[in-house]
Amino acid sequence: MIRKINRRGGGGIGGGHHFRRTRSSLAVLMAVMGFAGAAHAQSLETQAADAAAAGKVSGAADATAPSESTVINLINLLVKRGVLTKQNAQDLIAEAQNEATQARVAQSRAVAAAPVGGAAVVNAPTQPGDVAVPYVPQVVRDQIRDQVKQEVVAQAKAENWAQPNTFPDWVSRIHLNGDIRVRDQFDFFSPRNAPLTNFAAINSGSPFDINPNTNTTVPPQVNTQHDRDNELSIRARLGVVADISSQLTAGLQLASGNDDGPVSTTSLLGGGFAKNNIWLNQAYLKYQPVPWLNVTAGRFDNPFFSSDLVFSNDLEFDGIAANFRHLMPGRDDVTLFGTVGAFPIQYSSDGFLAENGDTPGGTTKWMLGAQLGAEWKINEANKLKGAVAYYDFMNLQGQLSSPCALYLGAASCGTDNDAPAFMQKGNTLIALRNIVQNPNLAPGTTPEPELFGLAYNYRIFDTKLEWDTKLTERYKLRLDGEFVRNLAYNRSAALNAASLPVNNFNSTASNPTAADYRSGANGFMFKATIGDPDTVEKGQWNFSVTYKYLEPDAVLDAFTDPDFDLGGTNAKGYIIGAQYAVAKNAWLQARWLSAREVYGPPLSIDVLQLEMNARF
Repeated sequence: MIRKINRRGGGGIGGGHHFRRTRSSLAVLMAVMGFAGAAHAQSLETQAADAAAAGKVSGAADATAPSESTVINLINLLVKRGVLTKQNAQDLIAEAQNEATQARVAQSRAVAAAPVGGAAVVNAPTQPGDVAVPYVPQVVRDQIRDQVKQEVVAQAKAENWAQPNTFPDWVSRIHLNGDIRVRDQFDFFSPRNAPLTNFAAINSGSPFDINPNTNTTVPPQVNTQHDRDNELSIRARLGVVADISSQLTAGLQLASGNDDGPVSTTSLLGGGFAKNNIWLNQAYLKYQPVPWLNVTAGRFDNPFFSSDLVFSNDLEFDGIAANFRHLMPGRDDVTLFGTVGAFPIQYSSDGFLAENGDTPGGTTKWMLGAQLGAEWKINEANKLKGAVAYYDFMNLQGQLSSPCALYLGAASCGTDNDAPAFMQKGNTLIALRNIVQNPNLAPGTTPEPELFGLAYNYRIFDTKLEWDTKLTERYKLRLDGEFVRNLAYNRSAALNAASLPVNNFNSTASNPTAADYRSGANGFMFKATIGDPDTVEKGQWNFSVTYKYLEPDAVLDAFTDPDFDLGGTNAKGYIIGAQYAVAKNAWLQARWLSAREVYGPPLSIDVLQLEMNARF
């Protein structure tokens, strides 16, 4: 059955809507709001037109006036249920009575405007089961809507379905990051290369007998003559950073790696499909007491502005470091920055920072570092960044032990702890054990199982400069330069020491002489990069050319780049590289690294690397 509904342009329902009774009082209230809102649309002129079309008027005034008693009962019910206060109810009743009076007057005018002899049927007769809903003032509808909304939102939040794309608070304070690299590498060796003794293998394994009268075997060798093709490898790192508070964060990172060596997280594939190792690569706490200063403790990324001439890109530092970064007073285009830190390298039972750096073996090995730099934004197209650093590696120099009678059953000698925990190749070494000859054997027939330590201390002065410029809006250029020198290098002192220096320029570690020995304390690097230094967005690219020169004792061979010359010092040569981003945070890279010896017998190593990288 279709009923006509009388509507007013700015008021409520003239005589009331009729609809089926429901079993829920909440449904009635919601229906009141819905139908009352719809009833406001039609104007009084439309009512008059309907009356003329019907041709008669029947109880128009009574049919269009709101039922005041019903409105009052509804308001009293809302007061009883706590939706309205008594004062609000009184105000609403007065408003309802006023609007009802206005509705009667408006309806009377509409009827008077109708043609003579005609009238409008305002509402059809009610049917059994219908209920009349009177006009409800707007303020009542608003309060009912707000009350229901508050209850629904409260329930939604309690049941966690109000915002399906949000998470608990702790989730927003956890940040994941990581990267994956797949590499295909080719190692090419000149057939003229001389053999090299692998002193790192000796120190990490059993002491090697260097007496040719008692041991005719060849010492462990570094591969210098056999090419390696298609060596597939991966590097995978996954990190988590948690915001503990506004000033404190915690970080944790897991990484791949063939072993626990510090300079590489590369893991070689092809081991019979065996699973690869995962190592704890980072674990630190970082505290930021003020915006321009932070203090980090644990195991963390290199805190210094440096290149892989000194420290490998994958090297993580153990210890504590403080970094600051602040605008220069009176300048808004120059930013000062710096770092100080203390980093344990190798422990013993009886050493600490206060001990003399030249004290013979048995002391804890530390690195103390300090750096000061500035970044100058010259203009929109040019930026210059430079820094000066000093790294003091304490207690790393090896010492010859006191007389050591191994033939009497001694298992070790007094300075065995001076043997470095990790080495690559290049640094000058000395034999650590002063082995006593067995008087019961013929002279020269006592075995001499040796370990090897560093011939020098390493106090490194490092200066680095970086210039970024825009050649055009599309092309950028970065120039890098770095110079290092070991201030503790002293060739004369090494040759006059009780144990003569040796290095892997010799085919064996036996019978070293001063004439065989050459070394140096300097190193430098120049690099030019055209394009985007960081290929982050799809389509970005760069091309770079680098030249390196690193004398044997300029830096510690343990911590420098493991790719150029396949690691270590005593190398010079160039690197050509290119990168292209195939997607956001994903890029291809190709590098050709060509190196040869600075001093000593020939050693030429070329490396080709083809990579796919992705980070998140």
